[in-house]
Amino acid sequence: MRLLKVGNYGDRYVMVTDCDSAFGQSLVHRLDYLGFHVFAGCLTEDGRIFLSGNCSNRVATFLLDVTKTKRIEAVVQAVRRLLPNSKGLWGLVNNAGILGNTGQSESCIKDDYVRVLEVNLLGMIEVTRQFLPYIRKEKGRVVNMSDMFGRLAIGLAPYTVSKFGVEAYSDILRREMCKLKVKVCIIEPGSFRDTLFMDAIRPDSGNDLQDRSIDDLLETSNLTASDVARNSSFMPVLSACTHALTSTFPNTRYVIGYDAWLVHLPLTYLPTWIPDWIYALPECSYTHSNIATGIASGYQN
Repeated sequence: MRLLKVGNYGDRYVMVTDCDSAFGQSLVHRLDYLGFHVFAGCLTEDGRIFLSGNCSNRVATFLLDVTKTKRIEAVVQAVRRLLPNSKGLWGLVNNAGILGNTGQSESCIKDDYVRVLEVNLLGMIEVTRQFLPYIRKEKGRVVNMSDMFGRLAIGLAPYTVSKFGVEAYSDILRREMCKLKVKVCIIEPGSFRDTLFMDAIRPDSGNDLQDRSIDDLLETSNLTASDVARNSSFMPVLSACTHALTSTFPNTRYVIGYDAWLVHLPLTYLPTWIPDWIYALPECSYTHSNIATGIASGYQN
């Protein structure tokens, strides 16, 4: 059943946010190749120009900051004008996200949480809310990018709080939309790495505690920024997003990666004291450096 496809891709329209990132650009390219019409939201003019120059005329690009309600409204109106009269949106991929302060929770101030929540959770909610009437019209799909930090809290406090919120909102939306035949899918990679991690290792953070944690990360893991950038294979995540948009019977959750299936997911089913005890062990302690190194080494959104 999972192999059945909806078909008629050339008659379907998909909105994707954060198309400046390598993953976002790759998803747009794949959907364009399959024949979808794609509306690509880019945070920067450079990202918009890149996609405009490297995709077919089925791809329309817009400047979109998901933290700005007025900007979201402007993009929604632009998309409405480009949609044929009888059409709505087949899919919305909420891909925008940042990692934020990678330090321990004591070093994270309120602004660290606000900054991450505005992008990862509140921005996603507002984008979804405004595009939902067009998705309902097509009985389409909402695809939300989360990860295993939305199921198991082991560090990265602002980021993890935001991903727990993504999971909760996605569950609420899925149950509300069920009778309307709108499907809501959650992408849950293990340690997939993309520009989200690079956001955390930019040197001008202005936060001494955060900068020290970043230095510790690169020193203890023997990683440089260029090493991290090279280790950015996200094909399994790309395939999951594509399946969520093309399958007649998409998964509710896409758990991706050996670490997700063999470590993180099983721990979520155990009594709370067991993962607490495991992560308290010195050899298994998940400090901010351990966690961020794991993100850098595998597949993290």
